[in-house]
Amino acid sequence: MKKTGALLIGSAFAALSTQAIATGFAVSEQSVSAQGTAFAGAAALSENASNQWYNPATLAGLKKTEITVAVQQVIIDTSFKADGNSGPGDFEDFSPVVGSAFLAVPLSDKMTFGLGINAPFGSKIEYEDNWGSVATDPLAPLSPTTGDRYATMSDLRAININPALGVQVTDRLRLGVGVSYQRLEADLESSFTRLEGDDDAYGWNVGLVFDADDNNHFGLAYRSSVEYDLDGDITFSPLPLVAGRQPLPVATALAGKYSGSTSVDLPASAQFSYAGDLSERTQILFGVEWMEWSSLDELVVDHSGAPIPSPAVQEFGWGDTTRFSAGVRHVLDKGTVLRGGVYKENSTQSSEHRSPASPDSDKIGVSIGAGFNPTDNMTIDVVYSHIFIEDAETNLAERGLLEGDFELDADIIGAQLSYRF
Repeated sequence: MKKTGALLIGSAFAALSTQAIATGFAVSEQSVSAQGTAFAGAAALSENASNQWYNPATLAGLKKTEITVAVQQVIIDTSFKADGNSGPGDFEDFSPVVGSAFLAVPLSDKMTFGLGINAPFGSKIEYEDNWGSVATDPLAPLSPTTGDRYATMSDLRAININPALGVQVTDRLRLGVGVSYQRLEADLESSFTRLEGDDDAYGWNVGLVFDADDNNHFGLAYRSSVEYDLDGDITFSPLPLVAGRQPLPVATALAGKYSGSTSVDLPASAQFSYAGDLSERTQILFGVEWMEWSSLDELVVDHSGAPIPSPAVQEFGWGDTTRFSAGVRHVLDKGTVLRGGVYKENSTQSSEHRSPASPDSDKIGVSIGAGFNPTDNMTIDVVYSHIFIEDAETNLAERGLLEGDFELDADIIGAQLSYRF
């Protein structure tokens, strides 16, 4: 019975732990101008109001009221190739749109208020029926392929509202602090279970920008973890109970919807940025971002009424990630800005912990972008990025043998409007 409990709860919550477009299930695409340099220098520059997401201290560098709105479309190409016989299903095509909005309002010569509204975590993945390895276990008559048992649909989104304050402490030092209100909603489904839940939570962020001299600028920022207490419903099919050796009529009678709750810690992150002025027109940029995905080490799920022991524990085995980026920014006549950059980021997962709800792997991203000034108080930024993702090997056995490789890559196009009053 204990094994059955792990199968039930694990199949519901594995999708919550592995929901991703970017590494983990973070959404890095918050600023078109920052993405143009592959996020290099994002925590050291005050290009527009969107930089406050990467470091609230950048607000102090903005001396006019400014609104920045960004929209980016992610075009993902993903397929699964099984080792051996494969079912006819595969990924459903989808192209999510990521939007964000930021406001900066100077309160005095030395203090600027900021407000950001964005989606820092989230993704949507759907599979066609009967995908993955062809099943050869006792469940095969009821579940002919093993992929459906791990994931059929995952829809997760976190909305963030983040007021912040940037202060010019000295001519060379700026400090910033912010508070985040977030709401997490999840709807995660496999042929074993479906989980629906939501919660509200709070976090905080701090940062500084230091100008060592007129040509060398450093940014350092930290964003806290956000702790959710999710309450929701778990609906499960007879399949995991049959896998736990319950007779089919008994399993069918016990299947249904039950209440459940768990705590989820979305990861803390830290950023370091450098911007070096090679001339009045050209900057070289570097950046490092660390995310504490190891905080998702396990889920302890309390439930009532379900025919399984409570609590049930699901182990993840995720690791922390680091993204290294380098870029260049060059200003042409009339203020037109050209940008380019590259980043490298490691995966949260190994093949033994790679869920189909997030075939995450090591990746390299390349970006080009530009900024134009149609009027003195308006800037339009555009970006194109391509993400090269290593084939993601998976080797899962808990709910049936699923062996193979996810083949992934992604293209991102975005546009951003900044208006100054």
